Amino acid sequence: MKRNFSFVRNRVARRMFSLFVACALLPVCALAAVSLWQVTDNSRNESLNLLKHTSKNIGMTINEILYRLQDELESLAHSGKEITRGGHGYRRDTGTGDPGKRFLALTIFAGQGGARNIFGPPCPYPPLTAAERKHIADGKVLFFLQDGRDGTGRMFMATALNKDDPGQSLLVGEINADYLWEIVGYTLPLGTNVCILGSGGKLLYSSLSPPGFITQVTAKLGQSSVGHFQGRHGGEKYLVSYWSLFLKYSFCAEPLTVVASQSTHDAFKSAGKFARTFYLVVFLTLLVVIFISSIQIRRNMVPLTVLRDGAQKISQGDFDHRVTVTSGDEFEKLAESFNDMTSHLKKHFQTLSEMGRIVRMILAGQNEEKIVDTVMANLRTVISCEWVCVSLTNPTIVDMAQSSYSLSVAGSQQGISAFSADEMAILQRAGEGFHVASGDQSFSMLIAPMAAEGARDCYLVPIFLKNVLSGVLTLGYRRTPEHIREDLLRGRQIADQIAVALENVRLIEELNLLNLGTIRALANAVDAKSPWTAGHSWRVTTVALNIGREMRLSETELETLQKGGLFHDIGKIGVPETILDKPGKLTDEEYAIIKKHPGIGAEIMGPIQAYHNLIPIVLQHHEWFNGQGYPHGLAGDAISLGARILAVADVYDALITDRPYRPGWEYSRVISYLEENSGSQFDPAVVQTVLKINDRMTLENAAVQYQLVI
Repeated sequence: MKRNFSFVRNRVARRMFSLFVACALLPVCALAAVSLWQVTDNSRNESLNLLKHTSKNIGMTINEILYRLQDELESLAHSGKEITRGGHGYRRDTGTGDPGKRFLALTIFAGQGGARNIFGPPCPYPPLTAAERKHIADGKVLFFLQDGRDGTGRMFMATALNKDDPGQSLLVGEINADYLWEIVGYTLPLGTNVCILGSGGKLLYSSLSPPGFITQVTAKLGQSSVGHFQGRHGGEKYLVSYWSLFLKYSFCAEPLTVVASQSTHDAFKSAGKFARTFYLVVFLTLLVVIFISSIQIRRNMVPLTVLRDGAQKISQGDFDHRVTVTSGDEFEKLAESFNDMTSHLKKHFQTLSEMGRIVRMILAGQNEEKIVDTVMANLRTVISCEWVCVSLTNPTIVDMAQSSYSLSVAGSQQGISAFSADEMAILQRAGEGFHVASGDQSFSMLIAPMAAEGARDCYLVPIFLKNVLSGVLTLGYRRTPEHIREDLLRGRQIADQIAVALENVRLIEELNLLNLGTIRALANAVDAKSPWTAGHSWRVTTVALNIGREMRLSETELETLQKGGLFHDIGKIGVPETILDKPGKLTDEEYAIIKKHPGIGAEIMGPIQAYHNLIPIVLQHHEWFNGQGYPHGLAGDAISLGARILAVADVYDALITDRPYRPGWEYSRVISYLEENSGSQFDPAVVQTVLKINDRMTLENAAVQYQLVI
């Protein structure tokens, strides 16, 4: 058979081949003993390190799975609450998959209602200690073990359905051990065994028959939660490493111990092979290798040193560094390739950095216009196209899109693009993007402005929001570049981020509307207690906002003022209607009840963390500027500015509207009253603002309402 020796023509290959032949002719016997000892020691250390990492990785895997099970149980707990109230019934598919795969059983314990089994065998009620009750009351999930019929431990999780009564209202699920250990098995390296121990050395799982070194592990756990040793099982020696997974804080449970083991035969297998081969080496070869290699290594190490230093510069971020090698062989060509690679890396990292900046700007956009402007202004810094178009579909008319173009001649342009049924189908099936030539009839409306400026090739990247077409990112080129694949990948990334940003914008808008509706509903509920106060909260809020805008409050302050105005009388829920509708003068006892409503309102708002900044307005809107108000007799700047503004708006609406004990006052009389009590009951600055407005229509006008920004 003809052999190919063409590699000898390579200069570096000839030098390395000569060195290899010289070293292979004579065995290096002198190194046998030292090398064998080193290899054996290294094999043992590497095996122990592997076992350490394996036990820790398995522990972290178990911890991650427990957190996933915690999330699922908490999600199921929400469904469980509906069951206890006689809701729509249990649904096995909660959106995270079938819980039967991860839980063998689910049982609801609902106080006096007893236990209610959802599926699987009934779960036991956990014997709760004081610490475990507090753990569940804090909204956390409890993890506990019980003995199984086969001698191994059964694992359970429990969470409160009613946090006000965590000891009685619980959802308990038995964890599917097969599911847990199947995932653990995926993380095991070849030739490695694992067993999992509970408290007191209780065996939960073992890939071996119950190993004989569990007693040693249990004894050593009293000294350290992490360690390793050499044990025996079935007459064979094993390297053993254990690692404790602490669950006290997360699940109020005793630690689980992960024990990884490997037989010494497998651990030292490579050392044995090395020894059998290395015994053939001759000591005299060492002298020949030193003599021949001293010349060859010097010729090779100089360029290698230069390349190494260059690589270190690159690792430190110095992409402008270039290496110079003049050896006249492959090292010189390698240096040239190295410099080319450095230039490419520099460009790549600059592009990644710019992509990150653009993505952050897109995600920071608070509305569709801001998102589109960001893409139009920055996209061509990472994609080498001449034209950019962002088209966003109308949620109600999906085949129509508002298109924004970045053009070289006209600067920018907007228009409406319509899509045919075939075009919509193409967009729905498209992945990274597809090509449309300027002469094609498809998408003619979309690409017409770019084609008019000379674009010959356009690439359309659809934007999907929850698998629904929400827009199109169009890239226009005079001529398709060689790296179009990279451009389309970046375009796909930008399109995905646009979709995320659009989803965020729409979610925020929906939350704003929901929050505003909720607040107005609560305010209407309070006002509805008396026919005399119907619409009072909204009118007071409108007057307060008009005063606040005249005082040039910030958007955040106006937002707080609006919410506080709608909530300011929520404490009147606790005031009887007979007092609110009483036509005559209130008795001292009745007035004392009325004076409690700011404090009641503050208590109602207290549990709502997002509304804590409203509590000063609700609590202080009946405080007087001179300190004669209630409930705490605050004065001057000790009263929040929002409360001082609301105090004026509240009294204004109370005087100008009819009440059971008197008809409404004339506008001029109300203004006179505010002016007379400026500095005593009211903040003079707020009253001066009302006098500056001095127009009832302007003061009460709510045609342009301030929109809540949550």
